[in-house]
Amino acid sequence: MRLGIDYGTTNTVVVFSDRGRYPVVPHVTETAIGPVAREVFPSAAVYDRHTGRLIFGADVERCLCRPGAEEQYALIESPKRLMRDYAQGLRFRRDIRPEGFDAMILVGEFAQALRESVVRSGLFPEKEPLEAVITWPTNANGAQRYVTRHCFKQAGFEVLDALNEPSAAAIEFADRMNRGNRILARRFTASVAIFDLGGGTFDASLVQIAGGGFRVVASCGIERLGGDDFDEILARRFAGAFGAAFDELPPFPRSLLLMRARQIKESISSGAGRWLTLAAEDAGLSGGLAQVPVSEYFTDLRALLEPALEKLNGLISGEEAREAGITAESLVGIYLVGGSSKLPLVPQMLARRFPGVRLIMSDKPFSSTAIGAAIHGAEAVRLQDILSRNFGVMRLADYGRREYFAPVFKAGLPLPQRGGAALRSQVRYTPRHNIGHLRYLECAGLDAAGRPSEGVRAWSELLFPYDPAIPIEQRLEPGMVRDREDLNDKWVCETYSCDSDGVITVSIQRLCDDQSRTYEIFQSR
Repeated sequence: MRLGIDYGTTNTVVVFSDRGRYPVVPHVTETAIGPVAREVFPSAAVYDRHTGRLIFGADVERCLCRPGAEEQYALIESPKRLMRDYAQGLRFRRDIRPEGFDAMILVGEFAQALRESVVRSGLFPEKEPLEAVITWPTNANGAQRYVTRHCFKQAGFEVLDALNEPSAAAIEFADRMNRGNRILARRFTASVAIFDLGGGTFDASLVQIAGGGFRVVASCGIERLGGDDFDEILARRFAGAFGAAFDELPPFPRSLLLMRARQIKESISSGAGRWLTLAAEDAGLSGGLAQVPVSEYFTDLRALLEPALEKLNGLISGEEAREAGITAESLVGIYLVGGSSKLPLVPQMLARRFPGVRLIMSDKPFSSTAIGAAIHGAEAVRLQDILSRNFGVMRLADYGRREYFAPVFKAGLPLPQRGGAALRSQVRYTPRHNIGHLRYLECAGLDAAGRPSEGVRAWSELLFPYDPAIPIEQRLEPGMVRDREDLNDKWVCETYSCDSDGVITVSIQRLCDDQSRTYEIFQSR
């Protein structure tokens, strides 16, 4: 069965292909009033201190509302955001248990719980393989991509492909515009800007659609901007109205307050009035009733949203758009997806910033990305995506007196299509040390001097023995590195490979004895 999976910061959506239709997989849970089905699978987790067990899905919210919940349960909000800073061995939330949590294990258990929920829906024959196309943010770094793909594979999904979220939304957009008609879709030609504002990230892409194929012209994103941030703004206002300092609240009341703020925020999209109201007891606090004017809340949000509009404006008016012949006037529109795009303030700000450009609101903001991923998996859509981040290595110059960033793959480089030849880059040199201490970086932007300046993310540092007298598999430490002037004839070759997922592999070879090692993000083999 072919699935599209949008692993979101707040909620995860799974869609399956059914003879040209793409319905959402319902997640069924038992309640006091009987089975209840939801179209989203909450991405948060609850840790049960009594059993040492992690709980996922709809049970998360119910656990937090049970009597005695504060003593028994601890909420782990938005684990997807934790992957942004993932490094092997890094642990977090030691306030819950002394040893903390490993992000990969947490995401792995989440993926397993999601798979069990998909199977429990009863829509798929028993033991049928669940083939999936997964999605991730455009600006996701190598760690996020590696962990996501690895965890979903380990959970039992057969990962066919992975897409950037706005790219998947563009595929769903074309399907919507042609009402699922494949003949019309092959004739459809348009340029569209995707504005994807979800629970944790903002992504935007400029996409050209022609002859049933999709070409991503340019992409951008903000790693930390979304519904989680909007929830916190509202929760802080409520806390202030109750006479409490949000940052000084104990973990459980703070988590409960954020959950209530999210529920109240989402009511704005469905036509709530001019006030946002919360009773203190509903958040486990004291202080009576708090009311926040919607207008004041929106004033707070404008400052957060302005950078996203600046990013989109730079995309539409940038060099890549000009080279592709795209202008604001030539766009078929700006397509708004992601749950946070439902806030009325978002289209209001876009309309003022881009007058004359058509705004197209998705009627399925929560599931658009998953639908596009499912279509891609079922129909083998032709997609030409791009590398969203610069990848390179810190090298020494002037006989080791200074460092500089040497790009290997630059942002905007077209990625290979699934099954196509990987991108390759090769560097040869003679070493000046017995052991190479290689430090790789990813970044979203470079400054005028070519230095990493935005969204910088370090890979694990690699140590490779240049000296042929050192066995290739020997365990190395940074303190073993020594200057050497006698290796001028011992050539080293670094070969870089970038696959269709944007995951980069590095193979380092000693040409003098043909010994080599290959590294992928955090693993070596």
